[in-house]
Amino acid sequence: MTPARRPRRPTTTRPAAPGGIRRGKGSAPGPSDREPGRHRRSDEEVYHGLRACQGLFARRPDDIVRVYLAAGRRGDFADLLGWCARTRRGFQIVEEANLGRLTGSIHHEGIAIVARAARRLSVDELRGALATGQRGGPIVHLDGVHNPHNLGSILRSAAHFGAAAVTGRAGDLPAVSPAAARVAQGAADAVPLCDLVDPAADLATLRGDGWVIVGTSSHRGDPYRARPLPLRTLFVLGSEGQGMSPEVERLVDRCLRIPGSGAVESLNVAVACGILLAEWSAAHADRRTPSPAPGRRRP
Repeated sequence: MTPARRPRRPTTTRPAAPGGIRRGKGSAPGPSDREPGRHRRSDEEVYHGLRACQGLFARRPDDIVRVYLAAGRRGDFADLLGWCARTRRGFQIVEEANLGRLTGSIHHEGIAIVARAARRLSVDELRGALATGQRGGPIVHLDGVHNPHNLGSILRSAAHFGAAAVTGRAGDLPAVSPAAARVAQGAADAVPLCDLVDPAADLATLRGDGWVIVGTSSHRGDPYRARPLPLRTLFVLGSEGQGMSPEVERLVDRCLRIPGSGAVESLNVAVACGILLAEWSAAHADRRTPSPAPGRRRP
């Protein structure tokens, strides 16, 4: 008796990766192929937007973990993709919808990079960098400023006018979120953030080093152009609702306001920061050493 033939198994086609992901030559298979950003670690941040990603690649390439790129951006980031291939960093060509899910924004401009978060300075490290001339310019202290868009805008102004650092209370100074990095337009890595464990004590230490603490207010203090700002100026910017905290306000050497028409109560904190930094820059233009804007990294 002839044995019955075993029925042939139907031919199947392995489904494509979700979201139209195509793996680049430099990327290794792994969880990130299933869904961009799903397995991001707690110490990693997502950068998106043309200038933000260019700035990250120019200043902190070794912190890059994975790159997600829309097909139309290949030519703009050929250097980055070549570097990923040489250093075996993961990169993927993805659909626009996946970039939107990864970044939580429609303003990703066709690119997102997952990178290790930039290490923040301690007050001792900041003082050392100031003493040796590694950092120069004014210091901006944020006292209760939490909005990521404001942080991004402040970082952009701080980079433009050559600020030494942006400081804030440890645990209160916000992270450089995707929104903050995009608004900063490449400046998120140009100016270091510094965590102060005890702001009142740390600011008092900087004051002892010769820094003049200049507070800001919407309703009191001298007009900001009444006297020239000293070279070692430390600006304190409080929240738009509460202003400066009492323990920090007690350290203020001068309080400034930006006069206006009175049609609104105050300026946005990031706008006020830009005006004050511009005033400091104008007073010390001969001492400023402009830094070139980051461009493409050479292969």
